[in-house]
Amino acid sequence: MTRRVVIVDDDPGSRQTAEAMLLPLGLELRILAGGAALLDELASPPADVVVCDVMMPAVDGFAVCRAVRAHPQWRYVPVILLTALGDRDAIVAGLEAGADEFVTKPAEGAVLRARVQAMLRVRDRYLALAAATPPPSDRLAELVATSGLTAREREVLDLLVLGRSHGDIAQVLGISERTSKFHQGNLLAKLGAESRLDLMRLLR
Repeated sequence: MTRRVVIVDDDPGSRQTAEAMLLPLGLELRILAGGAALLDELASPPADVVVCDVMMPAVDGFAVCRAVRAHPQWRYVPVILLTALGDRDAIVAGLEAGADEFVTKPAEGAVLRARVQAMLRVRDRYLALAAATPPPSDRLAELVATSGLTAREREVLDLLVLGRSHGDIAQVLGISERTSKFHQGNLLAKLGAESRLDLMRLLR
């Protein structure tokens, strides 16, 4: 099955460059002219990876990340942000919005291809785990509706509910086990649960 990667950039030259860099991977490439077009794309079946520019008018890369993370079918599609911004605040904003990787523009072809291939492996691991476990109950959506979880905390929560270990979560989300445990502590506090077992009790 051919993997589908969505490229989002408001600059025609940058879109063409990203497309040319990824062509050698033999992927199905969907090219979109801006963040608003990606929001429309969410009505389609999920892609395998999104490669998105940060600085775009109206709907920027951060907004794209938040929309992807909020969508039930697209939530676990990895997002790579292309950015000319090298400052700490931009990176923090991207991570909080749910970005998985950053590539500085102008991107090197080998670097972008390596990042996309890494994110495809992350996507594969999540799909394999999700296929092996029944989905959680609707009680989960009710519980987190007003909890104020970040995009990453919601991802960790979903995998915890699937019964996955911190090692599994680290592999699926491309983070360390220590970071997984850190997010678990934060989300349990926000949900009013003392432990993973207590969380399962709340979901009954």
